[in-house]
Amino acid sequence: MRKLTLLLALSLFFGPVIAQTEKDSAAASVKKTADVITQPEFKGGIEKMYEYISTNFQYPEEAQRRSVKGKMEVEFTIEKSGDVTYVGILKGLEESIDEEVLKLLKAMPRWIPATKNGVPVRYKVSMPITIRASRKGQRSSQQLSTYTEN
Repeated sequence: MRKLTLLLALSLFFGPVIAQTEKDSAAASVKKTADVITQPEFKGGIEKMYEYISTNFQYPEEAQRRSVKGKMEVEFTIEKSGDVTYVGILKGLEESIDEEVLKLLKAMPRWIPATKNGVPVRYKVSMPITIRASRKGQRSSQQLSTYTEN
């Protein structure tokens, strides 16, 4: 009887520990299965996005006269539908250029949305844009680097 009581006491003590261990191993196996996330993509790729910005950017006259140039940092959200929303300037150059870039980003065509395990998801993009003063009669050029998740 004493052995049975001891066995029963030990099983009550170690039972929850074993159950907890099994639960932890199940959680660990879930953690091992990583989410597959794909970044959003401008239709046609980064080169098409570069072309869109270069073609549509109108260098403000006052900024052009003063040869304003430099690096900006912008951010926006690509919705599940691929629409561009929540456009903002993280680091601007000057008001007229910032406004032109905001206008350009808000008018961007729909993107291919990001996905998580094959399901479209919202995705915040931040991206630098370098504005260079143009020569007379030419548009300014922009350099884009890859976007990053935030």
